[in-house]
Amino acid sequence: MSKASPFRDFLRAVRAATATFPDLRKGKNKQYTVQDAALGAFAVFFTQSPSFLAYQRDMAKRQGQSNAHTLFGLTEIPCDNQIRTLLDPVPPELLGPVFDHGFTT
Repeated sequence: MSKASPFRDFLRAVRAATATFPDLRKGKNKQYTVQDAALGAFAVFFTQSPSFLAYQRDMAKRQGQSNAHTLFGLTEIPCDNQIRTLLDPVPPELLGPVFDHGFTT
């Protein structure tokens, strides 16, 4: 039996918390989910590139896939402006369970 990955456990907590984020958009322009925006904001800390989106696009072009999709499970990768637009209305306390998870593991 393999040991559980602390990163995978933490990522599950992040995904569970971001699934509760409200989507306050009106209309049909919903190409990116709020969860993809939140995961993209989180994933940016795992690259050492000035542009997360450009880095992911380059990786997908070179390798046929990006770690935003394979590691973090993003469906679509929003740009930084789209991330800000989607996440600005989200109350920070919705991330409380992620911090609780980090302190209990």
